Amino acid sequence: MESLDQHDDICGPLLPLDDAWRLLTAAAAVDPPAVDRILTWPTVGLWAVQTARRSMHPHPAVQPLWLDVGYLHSLAAASAIRAGLDFQLAVPVTHGTVTLPTIGAATLPLKSGTAVVHSRDGRVTITAGDVSVPADDGHPSWHPSIVVEIDGGGTSLSVELLDRDPFRDARRPTPPAPLSAAQIEKWRSNLEQAWTILVREQPGRAPSISATLRALTPLPAAEPYRPLSASGVESFGGALLSAPDDPTQLAMTLVHETQHNKLGALLHLLTLTKEAASVRFYAPWRDDPRPLSGLLQGVYAFSGIVDFWQVHRRNVAGGEAAVAHFEFALWRRQVSVGLRTLAGSGLLTDSGKRFVSHLLNRMQGVVDLPVPECALTAARRMAADHRSMWRGHNVRLGPAAEEILMTAWERGDPLPSALFRDGGPNAAVVAEPDIGWFDTRAVLTRQYLFTGAVGPAPVEGATAPDHALITGDHDQARQGYLKALSREPASTHLWVGYALAGGGPETSALMGRPELVLAVARHQSAGAADPERLAAWIQAGIPAHMLAEPDPVSWRVDG
Repeated sequence: MESLDQHDDICGPLLPLDDAWRLLTAAAAVDPPAVDRILTWPTVGLWAVQTARRSMHPHPAVQPLWLDVGYLHSLAAASAIRAGLDFQLAVPVTHGTVTLPTIGAATLPLKSGTAVVHSRDGRVTITAGDVSVPADDGHPSWHPSIVVEIDGGGTSLSVELLDRDPFRDARRPTPPAPLSAAQIEKWRSNLEQAWTILVREQPGRAPSISATLRALTPLPAAEPYRPLSASGVESFGGALLSAPDDPTQLAMTLVHETQHNKLGALLHLLTLTKEAASVRFYAPWRDDPRPLSGLLQGVYAFSGIVDFWQVHRRNVAGGEAAVAHFEFALWRRQVSVGLRTLAGSGLLTDSGKRFVSHLLNRMQGVVDLPVPECALTAARRMAADHRSMWRGHNVRLGPAAEEILMTAWERGDPLPSALFRDGGPNAAVVAEPDIGWFDTRAVLTRQYLFTGAVGPAPVEGATAPDHALITGDHDQARQGYLKALSREPASTHLWVGYALAGGGPETSALMGRPELVLAVARHQSAGAADPERLAAWIQAGIPAHMLAEPDPVSWRVDG
């Protein structure tokens, strides 16, 4: 309110903010719990932050600012309806929709800019021009809130599926995407089955999920084994997520997003990290270098995933068990890497040190649990794949180091020892790299463990050599990667795949320091360099201790 009050005519054709505020406070005087429920609704925090930010930093947008500001009027109307007040108030119409959070939405002609909400004696109508929509469940233009309630035998779950609220997406204001009756039923079925899994297998965690999650924003299905989900620290109790492959994946995602919600709430109370703007860290589940706070969020979310798979793998069989063992082995390894990075960062507050120490102690209880050799081997390989992909994709040598490297290669000299003085070349990371599809071979691994084959559905970013690698034909994979590298010498994906296929002594250099190979390869035209010769040259010149050393705890941001 204070931020918006600095602007003239901030409400456009709507009543001033004070009028909406008076209705809101009148409702709060009658029914405080109802108004509290609306003001703490997940979309409200997102709206407040996004709208205040936009008002302070004006920029061209797809719709006038008053349409965003008018969400306050919609909140006031919803609160007054909950409190049983008689009133009328103009509210914005966005993309042909009036949204009354926690109550429902009305569809109106797209040309409408505003509509009036009337409430008298418990009867609510929304009117725009000569079109009037009663808030009755049977009216085709009225869409009541989609609430899924599940009785879990003592631990229940109640969530609303958000498909029309403009502030339901943590990333940006979003047009309506109405769910069909079939989609709603599919979500309801998946949620019921997922909740059964969680109540049975995570009895200590299910109550926190029940108490936390209140609203889910469904997205279209992503690629199999590549679910999309997100939460915002200003939207406690909310998450957006793609339609799941199956109830197990949904159960896992609910755990993941609840972890983010809980840590987001804690971060409003305590400061756990000291941020350094010019420093980034390796997060073993992200393509991009992360600030320390982002790494902490991921570590906490995936620690919940470790707990989930640690139990679930004991309750399934066949291909599902093979995948569950793999997920457990992979994520306990990756979380351990993240925790060590956090602990060694030097950027934790005292509260942050206590928090990370607690997580480290919890992880000690699972790091040595037995896992079938096939899943364990696959997890180790995919962890190495991600790490090498991250380095090759994100790490850039300093100009002087790159010049030394290129000069030696072009002259046919050995790899200069000067590159490895004082800890190695002056390297930094790209702050916002392009998407690298670092999980491509991991997705193929999941397919193979579950079905014994890869495909037939294509996996974005996958190549024929990847298929050969995952199915165990390493000779074919190696030759395929070499052939492809002759056409695309600067492909991180192909170089790391070539290293994973093995067969030569140079693979340790490729996996441990791919940025050196890529620095040379980026200057080569297609077919100009023999990949095997380049890899062997790099391998021959790297001191063994440089390959054995761990990555730096932090990376300087390039530029």
